[in-house]
Amino acid sequence: MRRGTAVVTGATGFIGSALVQRLLADGCAVVAAGPAGSTGWARLWRLPPDERLRRLPLERLTRDALVDAVGDVPPDVVFHLASAGVNPGERAPSALLEGNVGALVATLEAAARWGGARVVFTGSCAEYGAVPEGQLVDEGAPRAPSDLYGAAKAAAHDYGRAVARALSVPLVTLRLFGVYGPGEAAHRLIPYLAARLRARERVDLTPGTQLRDLTFVDDVVEALLLGATTAGLDLGAAYNVCSGRPTSVREVCLEVARQLGAPESLLDFGARRPRPDEPPWLVGDPSRFRAAAGWRPRTPLSVGVAASLAPL
Repeated sequence: MRRGTAVVTGATGFIGSALVQRLLADGCAVVAAGPAGSTGWARLWRLPPDERLRRLPLERLTRDALVDAVGDVPPDVVFHLASAGVNPGERAPSALLEGNVGALVATLEAAARWGGARVVFTGSCAEYGAVPEGQLVDEGAPRAPSDLYGAAKAAAHDYGRAVARALSVPLVTLRLFGVYGPGEAAHRLIPYLAARLRARERVDLTPGTQLRDLTFVDDVVEALLLGATTAGLDLGAAYNVCSGRPTSVREVCLEVARQLGAPESLLDFGARRPRPDEPPWLVGDPSRFRAAAGWRPRTPLSVGVAASLAPL
């Protein structure tokens, strides 16, 4: 990707903004597209002035808006990170379909106009169903999502793969598991914990026994770049991007408290019940993407939490 041109949809999200910064650092020109009303634009405006960065606030992501913004020089790659429903409080069924299936189709149609630039699409571990504890979820596992968001992401992958084939657009889906890092939304676990513990307020938590697969955002950005540039990937297929290691919610909470110097007694484990749609175990098998692209996450939890707690 060095010195190429990239389009990034969902550029105002915490993964998208990290990707934009990495692309600029690598010498790329970037068209950064995101919702017009997103508070995440503040992160992109704080970046040093750079003529290679074009910001594209959109009321609605459409093929024509992307094509008009890019202009006459087609991009080398499109990173499609835009997704509706990441926030559990924003999951109206029609909005999920438009913001996942519709947005991917619009992006693929734009890529077809650009002569078939590779599209790297971010799927989600929420597409998978529950598996027995101890079993790593590989890409062949049944997809039986327990919520509307997971169903919308699964539908986007399936429909998008068919559209990409019809339009002769190379599509790679990277199915992300638990991504964390600087710039996460306030409702996410680490920012929520940090806000309460810094104020020395008690934090109502589940028992914290849920086991998750966590990857620091910079490692995920590296995976996205490899998804764009690795020649041997199976186009149209999905690859898990994950660590393959279980980390308990309790372990994350204790690490945040330790780094903030907050007493563990403020962590009220068991004060609330886990959500009914929340599986006790969700840990992925990263071996397929590792074999194809040579990727593996490198950031330990303590380092990732420290970066997440540092001022932006």
